[in-house]
This record gives sequence, C-alpha cells and structure tokens, in this order.
Amino acid sequence: MRYDVVVVGGGASGAAAAAAAQSGAQVCLVERHGFLGGAAVASSVLTYCGFFDRNHEQVVAGVGQQFLDGLDQNDLYVTHTSSDSGNKIVLLDPETTKRVFNALVADSGVTVFLHAQVVTGELDADQVTSISFVHAGGLTQVSATAFVDCSGDGALLAGGRIPTSVAAVDARQASTLVMRVGGVADDADLSRSSVMSAIAQYRTSQQVILPRDRGSLIRLPVSGEILILIADQHRDMLDVAEASLAEIEGRRLAMHYFCAMSASMRGWSGSFLSATGPQIGVRETRRLVGMETLVERDVATARKRPEQVVARGGWPMENHVQLGRTRYGGIAGGGTTTFHKAPCTHRRLTTSGAAADWSAPTSRHSAPSSYGHRVRYRACVWHRRRTLCGPRARGRCTTPRHPSTARSTAMSTLPASAVLRRGTRVW
Repeated sequence: MRYDVVVVGGGASGAAAAAAAQSGAQVCLVERHGFLGGAAVASSVLTYCGFFDRNHEQVVAGVGQQFLDGLDQNDLYVTHTSSDSGNKIVLLDPETTKRVFNALVADSGVTVFLHAQVVTGELDADQVTSISFVHAGGLTQVSATAFVDCSGDGALLAGGRIPTSVAAVDARQASTLVMRVGGVADDADLSRSSVMSAIAQYRTSQQVILPRDRGSLIRLPVSGEILILIADQHRDMLDVAEASLAEIEGRRLAMHYFCAMSASMRGWSGSFLSATGPQIGVRETRRLVGMETLVERDVATARKRPEQVVARGGWPMENHVQLGRTRYGGIAGGGTTTFHKAPCTHRRLTTSGAAADWSAPTSRHSAPSSYGHRVRYRACVWHRRRTLCGPRARGRCTTPRHPSTARSTAMSTLPASAVLRRGTRVW
C-alpha cells in the first residue's frame, strides 16, 4: 500500500493528518490503540493546554479550531482557568473526544489503522521509504513520500533507526498516573492548601511516603469527576520492567492520595476512586538528535522572526524533573514564541542522520528546561509546495501564505509532528 503521507500516532498531533487529507493528499494514520485521541483518552489527560497564551488569547486555529468546533457541536466546549497558575485550558470528556477525533480524521478521508504498532522502518540511503506495523492479523507494510512521527515515543524514529538521544532517568520528565474521583460534592473543597493539609495528616497517621504534597484538581464536564494529577513516577519508561513497575506503583500511590483527600477534605465523604489511567501518562522517552537545539532562552525571551513564521507557541515551560515538584517558566510578556522556516530553524527540526525529520511533541530536540513549551508548539509543514495544513478555519491564524501555494494556511491542530520525507522538500 502506498500513500502520500503516513502518520504514526493518532493523538493530538496525529489529528493534523486531517489537514493533509483536506489539502488533497492520500493519508494513512497508524495508531496502536483501538481509538483516536492519544494520551487525552489513553491516560485521562483530559485537558488541552496550548490553545491560549498567558494573556488568554487563542493562538492556535486550523485543525485545532475544527476540533474545538466539534466539541462545540456536542455542547462540550468548556474552558478552565487555573486559580494557581492563571493558565487557560480546554477541558475534555473521554467519549466525546473519541467521537470528535473520529469525525475529524475519518471524515477527512484519512485511512485509519487502529490496533497497529509500528515495528520497523525501511531506509534507502538516509531516506525512510516504508514502515511495517504489527496487528492481530500479522504484519502490514506501507510506503509513502512523507512520514510523520506523532507517536510520542519516537516509535517511527526507533523503527527507522533514526538517531535519538535518551537522557538519564533522573534527568527525564516524570510520568504521571492520572486519577479520576467521583462522588465529590458540588461545593467540595478543592483548594491547594486543603490538599496539602490532607496529605500531611495522612503521611503522619499512616507513616507512608508520598512524594508530592500538591497537584492539579479540576472538575470535568459531563461526569463531574475530579481529575487529579499527583501520582508521579520517575522510572525508565523505555524499559518494560520499569514501565510495569511505574503502573503498579502509580496505582498504589493513587489509592493513598485518594484516601488522604477523602478522609479530611470537605465534600469528599461520599467520594470514590473511579479510574486511574487507563495507563500512565508518559512525558519523555526518546529525543531525536537535531542539528540545532531549542533552549530555554528561546522561549523565555519570546524569540520571534516575523518574516519566517511557521508556528506559534503560547504555553509556558514546565519542568517535571525534580521529584515531587513542578517548575514553571513563562514567556516574556505572557505572550507567544514563534517558530520559523528560516534555515537555522529548519536545522533545529532536522536529525543529523536522516535527511528530513520533524520531531514529534515528546521527541523534539530541545533543552530539558524548555520542555513544557516544546510539547505544545504548533506548526504548518509544507510538502512539495503544497501545505499540509487545511484551509483557514474560524479562528484567527498568524501563519503566512506560502509564496508558492494558492491556498491559505492555518495553524495545524495541536503539537507539531515529525516528518521523515523521501525525495521531497520541507519548507
């Protein structure tokens, strides 16, 4: 089977495959789960944290706006502003998210293969020419002109033997097993101070070690459950034994944290732990080896090259390396950083070993301190003088029209993706 574009991963960044199909490309999407939505659904990370900058201006449109439109059509476009950080996010419901992604991707003409795990990639010199994925029925091979790695773990990079780097475990971003708690009263106490007090009391009474004394608590739409991000694990998620322990230990911690909060916080007496995960949310595994590195200063100073914009990022930096703590770093003026198609930026997005690799969100070549911003930046990718982003959507887009295409471009849906092209030019 041959396509113009093959996308590996059906999460937030993989949904940008819809834009390629809307532009006329023959697109195939390969996803290892039985549903689209990525970590938002598979790990209950039921928030999108990059549509708005710190000034609450919407800075992402394009396919991202089409996703928001889909939520709106389901009467479920709900935002939340954190009282602690001031960040504005979009809240999600698992089933609605699956349906909206199905409609967005499949209805755009993308060929979708679910329950499919990439295992190998074939190279001709330094160009990826095909990949193979395994499924219940055996092994299937697909070829394409362009390959996009949106797996989050660099599955295509690894399968194609593209150079990657792996940080020491204690230098990687922590993974988090997300909890959902039901039965919490509408007027229940969700304050940080009460969470810290409840955990302190529980540590003393139960003589247990709980690494974090605070976390994010958000009430979800539809179910009314409380989403809690607090059960962190610092383990090697590329090691199957360590990853298994992370799941097991994460669930042990989740139960302790639930018991701590339900025991002493107002409005929690009738609560119950309704779900964990289903699987742990992984922030970092592989990073591609790039020719230029996105560093903290680029984000902190809101670096801009207005004549060469291809992307815009407004989410602040997050550092989850230190056990039990999350460090935030802002963007100058609370605004946005722009990313560009100038040669030095193109080198930053290109591997040193493959002719053309645009890295996936959790694989991008960047300094650890720029992590949170890196994960959420958006980009348009031009392919053979035809944009892979769809027509301008309802939201405002600051991406300029490419000089060689007659179609206007819009911001791609969600985080930028990795493109491994064969005999093509990425602008």
